[in-house]
Amino acid sequence: MKKYNGFSLLESLFSLSLLSIIVLSLLPMIMQIKQQLHQQNQLTTAYQLLFEESQLHLNTSFSSSKEISIKNQTYHITMNQEAKQICANYAQENLCYAIK
Repeated sequence: MKKYNGFSLLESLFSLSLLSIIVLSLLPMIMQIKQQLHQQNQLTTAYQLLFEESQLHLNTSFSSSKEISIKNQTYHITMNQEAKQICANYAQENLCYAIK
């Protein structure tokens, strides 16, 4: 009897198919996590823009509107002194905060 070192073709195919099933089952979860990270990044950028714009207009009494593009995403920042609020619109999202 000969002693073989290594795997047979059947063992290799079985392990390859098992590995591919595991990877394919994890793929939707990885895509969902990537999408959530992208949305969280947009939200953080909107908060930063709102903060910067509110600091810029802290002592002024006029309303303004600004459009900023960051990483292929357009943010519309509007400052309304009469309503005493600042808003950011992006990707069908709307953030508004009251200012003092």
